[in-house]
Amino acid sequence: MSRAVATLIVATIAVAGAAVQEPSLDEVLSRAAVYVADYSKRLQGIVAEELYLQNYTPARTRGRITREGRQLRSDVLLVKLAGDDWWMQFRDVFEVNRRPVRDRDQRLYKLFVDAKVDGRAQALIIQNESSRYNLGPVTRTINIPIMALLFLEKANQRGLDFKQGKAGNVKRFGELAAAEDIWMLEFAEQGPGTLVKGANNRDVPSTGRFWLDRTSGRILRTEMITQDTQLRATIDVFYKATPGLDFLVPGEMRENYTLRQTASRIDGKATYDKFRQFSVSTSEKPKSQ
Repeated sequence: MSRAVATLIVATIAVAGAAVQEPSLDEVLSRAAVYVADYSKRLQGIVAEELYLQNYTPARTRGRITREGRQLRSDVLLVKLAGDDWWMQFRDVFEVNRRPVRDRDQRLYKLFVDAKVDGRAQALIIQNESSRYNLGPVTRTINIPIMALLFLEKANQRGLDFKQGKAGNVKRFGELAAAEDIWMLEFAEQGPGTLVKGANNRDVPSTGRFWLDRTSGRILRTEMITQDTQLRATIDVFYKATPGLDFLVPGEMRENYTLRQTASRIDGKATYDKFRQFSVSTSEKPKSQ
């Protein structure tokens, strides 16, 4: 009897010791890379409805500020380009300031059914279509909720400097992860060849933070700051659980763009719901189910 008790006590101590052992930074980054690689596959064919509010505040003119606002409703989905193992996000705007977009079906048909261009050319068309209704003077295609996940891909981690920071108030993540397992990682791009490009293909470096589950690599929140001498852009995304899906999805995206020379700015907030399967038939126009 005493031997059994002693064995049980030793085993309990060993398990308790293992539970408090922290993984290394490299281990957590490896888990995050695996998670992101799997995430794009799981998100394939899933479309969400996006309510996107944008506000443009130009530079002060004669002491007065005039703001312009725009409301977009869109379907947002992850698409795979023809003949290419490359994923990108497409924003299909179907309503602008509560008015339907008239050419929506025709545009979708040309993009996904009757596409007659190679993958890279198709990518450029999709990017242009996704940003055609953006408000303000900044041409931007980074205002998509999963953009920051690219920095966690295994091939891209080599060009970044990572370090662990303080996670702060983790109660906001609710039931998404155990409080003791939430890490915050800071990142900064190093050297030439940035993921985000400006005019004339110039490098625009990014920094930011990830909140993630250290045990699974699951991403809970991303913050990306991209800036150069002309522009500073900040995109903050919170993830959430949603019924019918066993993985987290974007819940809210907040963004800000500040033009340094004029001090004009663009602010945006997007929320996501109605997640569902998207299908395209070659015999008829695309439709959501």
